[in-house]
Amino acid sequence: MRNIANIKPSAILVSLIQNAKLSNTVSRIALRDANKQWCAHITKPRCIRDQQTLLNVAEQLRLIIVQVSQRRCRITPTHWAALVHLEADLRNAFAQNINLEPLLDTVAANSEHSEVA
Repeated sequence: MRNIANIKPSAILVSLIQNAKLSNTVSRIALRDANKQWCAHITKPRCIRDQQTLLNVAEQLRLIIVQVSQRRCRITPTHWAALVHLEADLRNAFAQNINLEPLLDTVAANSEHSEVA
């Protein structure tokens, strides 16, 4: 069994964008949107992240999975497993409330999230 906390969705998404060779425009846009949402998610400190983003990215990946399974889109066969596993891992991380790719909580002294001693 894999340890979900150790997966790196950002690396997997970049690999899929570069190498999956999706044949359908809708699927390519969904993958690009998933990557944009994930990049915006991981740039935020852990304390202000919205875990709903995991489900949003998983839904974008589910769209691609459905299109490939219905033969509306082709994907490089070696990347099919990575796509399916990432979608399942994101849903599982959401269900278990696991923070993927944590960013250190460095909050500026003048931000609204900082505490005054």
